[in-house]
Amino acid sequence: TDTMGNTTRNTDEKRKAYKKAKKQRRKLRQAEVKESNNTRTEDPSTSKKKWRRVTAEDGAKKAVDRPLEAGYGVDAINDLLKRRSIAKAEKNYGVSDEITKTLVRLQIVYDDERWEWHTRAWKHPKGM
Repeated sequence: TDTMGNTTRNTDEKRKAYKKAKKQRRKLRQAEVKESNNTRTEDPSTSKKKWRRVTAEDGAKKAVDRPLEAGYGVDAINDLLKRRSIAKAEKNYGVSDEITKTLVRLQIVYDDERWEWHTRAWKHPKGM
């Protein structure tokens, strides 16, 4: 009986140690997720990154150096992209989508990860 009691006690101790280690691992994972969420949701309005126009010379193969539509200069496009980034960070997808529609209408192509944008050759919609 003594052997059985020791075996049960050892099993219980191992189970407790396993549960304790599992709890510590879960806390570490939760802390890592929380930290990665904090770095991912960096506020674009306070970010030092700025949107910039790139050309074919910068490596944007499909970029066409063409004039922008009247009323939309480089600064205006940069401002639209910054407002879109802020809206997305605040999960205000309605505003973000409206800005995206404007950019699509202007045939502006952008890369959120690189903070770069360029123009493409004008393509007229079908039926015009």
